[in-house]
Amino acid sequence: MASLEKWQRMKEAYRKMAEMGYRPAAPSDGFGNITVPERELVLDIEGREYGQRFLQEEDKGVYWAGCTDFRSLCAAIWALEAFRLMNAGSFGGETIVSRLLRMAAEEYEREMALSSGEAGV
Repeated sequence: MASLEKWQRMKEAYRKMAEMGYRPAAPSDGFGNITVPERELVLDIEGREYGQRFLQEEDKGVYWAGCTDFRSLCAAIWALEAFRLMNAGSFGGETIVSRLLRMAAEEYEREMALSSGEAGV
């Protein structure tokens, strides 16, 4: 059973994703499109359902990740390895995690700009 503090942190994480327009626990078509009107969505319910699924995955040690788009492969590898390091506890990987996440973000943005035809990136 997760502590109250852990539930609050998961709820905060979900709320911040929702503020960015990303609501992975909302009803969707599987392609990123929410299938119900926003006024019918309840952020607290989504956050709770997301947290329950996350805890189940964490308890099993198996997280659903899907399949990468070739363009995002390097970024996905670096983000995944940062995630693995975060799950391994504190052992000196703290500086590596932030570097891997920055590398992943920069690579992802570069690849998406290249594929959209933006020059000078």
